Amino acid sequence: MSNIRDKYTYVENKDKKWSGIGLTKEAGFYQGVVYEYGKVSIQEDEENDTASLQFEFNVLDSNGLPQKVFGDDFFQLIGDVLQDIIR
Repeated sequence: MSNIRDKYTYVENKDKKWSGIGLTKEAGFYQGVVYEYGKVSIQEDEENDTASLQFEFNVLDSNGLPQKVFGDDFFQLIGDVLQDIIR
């Protein structure tokens, strides 16, 4: 199993007008997708002593993939990437 850091890299467009996260071949099906995070927050559940990340994202380049494939698997992957970036 590959390390989460092998699944993404930081990228920017040639005009340097935006930067984002590019998914690498180790990300499998989503290789080549570029996205950015929007608002990020932490949702705390004091009763259960847990917390979860809440975040918005915007796909900058879908690498030809249709919007319908950006479901739970993609959301889990980019959530894992966000956790790695925050650490």
